[in-house]
Amino acid sequence: MWRALLPYGLAAACGAAALLANAVLHALWPDWRWHHEPLHSAIEAIGGLVAIAMATVLLQTRNDVIAGKYQMLAAGFLGMGILEEFHAIARPGNGFVLFRNLASLAGAVGFAMVWRLPAPPVASAQRRHAWVIGTGALLVGGWFLIFPTHIPDMLRNGEFTPLGIAPQTVACILFLAAGVRLLDDYRRSGRSEDALFASLALLYSLAEFVFIYSIPWDNRWWFWHALRLVACLLALAYIAQKYFQVTSDLRTSLKQTLEAKETLGQSESRLRHLFDERERMSQDLHDSTIQSLFALGLSLERCQRLVATSHQEVATQLHRAVTSLQTVIRDLRGYLTGVKSPAANGRALEAALSSLVSDMNNTSHRQYRLEVNSAAVDRLTADQAQYLLPIAREAMSNSLRHSGAQAGALSLQLEGRWVRLIVEDDGRGFDAAALQRHGHGLTNIEARVKRLGGRLEVISGAGQGTRIVCDLPQERDDVTI
Repeated sequence: MWRALLPYGLAAACGAAALLANAVLHALWPDWRWHHEPLHSAIEAIGGLVAIAMATVLLQTRNDVIAGKYQMLAAGFLGMGILEEFHAIARPGNGFVLFRNLASLAGAVGFAMVWRLPAPPVASAQRRHAWVIGTGALLVGGWFLIFPTHIPDMLRNGEFTPLGIAPQTVACILFLAAGVRLLDDYRRSGRSEDALFASLALLYSLAEFVFIYSIPWDNRWWFWHALRLVACLLALAYIAQKYFQVTSDLRTSLKQTLEAKETLGQSESRLRHLFDERERMSQDLHDSTIQSLFALGLSLERCQRLVATSHQEVATQLHRAVTSLQTVIRDLRGYLTGVKSPAANGRALEAALSSLVSDMNNTSHRQYRLEVNSAAVDRLTADQAQYLLPIAREAMSNSLRHSGAQAGALSLQLEGRWVRLIVEDDGRGFDAAALQRHGHGLTNIEARVKRLGGRLEVISGAGQGTRIVCDLPQERDDVTI
C-alpha cells in the first residue's frame, strides 16, 4: 500500500517545497520588482517552441494503447505553445495577460481530457482534434493581436483584475486534476511517460497557483516563470530521449535493411547462377545429348532396314549404337556432376570432330568431309574447344534432319585473326532472315558464339544449301562456362 502511495507523496512533497520557497521569497523581498521584457519574452518563446515540439512528438505515437491519451496531451501542448508565442511578442498590457490566460487554459483543457479516456479512442480522430485546437489557437491569437480594443481589462493599477486571475484559477484546477489522473496511470502501468506527464501537469498547476497571488514583475511573478522553465526542461529531456530513440531505431532499421539487401543480393546471385546453369544445361542437352540420341535413332532405323539382308552390317551398326549410347550416358553423368565434356583442348576437339563426322556418315547415306587446320587447332583455348564441339554437332544435326542434303563439309581453319568453323551442305536451304523462327538449335549456336566474343553468319536460301560460319578470336582468355 505504501508503495502505491509513493508517487502521490513525492508529488505532494515537491509541491509543498515549491510553495514554501515562493512564500520565503516573498517574505524576504516583498517589494522586489524586476521589469525585464526581453528575458520574459525569451522564456515564453522558448516555452512555446518546446510545447509545439512536444506536441509534434506526441502526434507521432503509434501505440494503440496510449495513442488516444497522447493525442489529447498533444492538443493541449499545441494550443498552449502557439498562444505562448503570441504572449511572447505582446507588449505588457491587457493583451499580454490575455494571451497568458488563453495559453494556460488551452494546455489545461488538453491535459484534463485524459479523464474522459476510459479506453483508448481512435488515434486518428484525436489527431484531428489536435490540429483543430492548433488552428483555433492561431485564429484567436491573430484576432486579438489585430484587434486589441476587443480585449477586456486584465490589469488595473499594476495588478491583475479578477477577470485576469479567473482563467488561471480554472487552469490550475484542471492541471491538478490531470496530474492526479496521470499519477494514477503511472501507479498502475509503471510507464515512465505517465510519470513525466504527471510531473509536468503538477508543475503547470503550481505555476498557475503562484500566478494567482503574484503581480507583474515581482518575485512571485518570476518564480512561476521558473516553475514553467523547469517543466520546459523536462519536456526537452523527453524530446531528446525520443530523438535518440528514433535515431537508434533508424540505425537499426538501416542495418537490417542493408543486411536484407545483402541477403537479397546473394539470393539473386544464386538464382541467376541457377538460371544460367539451367540455360547452359538446356543448351548442352539439346546440342549434345539430344543430337546423339537422334543419331542413335537413325542408326537403329538403318539396322531395322538391314536386318533381313546384311547381318554383319547390323552387328556393326549395333556396336556403334552401343558406343554412342555409352557416350550419351557419360555426357549425362558429366552434366549432373559438373564435369566438362572431353573436348578440353584443341587436339581433343579435333578428335571429337573426326568422331562426329564419322558417326554422321555411318548413320546416314549422306557424306560429310572434315578439314581441320592444325594451326587453327593450336590457337584454340579450352573454353573455345568446349563450345565448338556442341556448335558443330548442332549444325550438322540440323543439316541431317532438315536440309535433305547429299553432302556437306565441316572445316576448322585460320582466317586472319579469327579461328573459323564452317558447317555447310548442299541441301534445300531456308530463309536466313527468319533465323529466330527455327527453334532452339540456331539460337543456342548464336548464344554460344556471343558468349565467346565471336561472330556468327548464317548464309542460306531456297535451293542454295546452308553455310554456317562461326568466327572466334584467337588467344582469348578463358571464360566461365
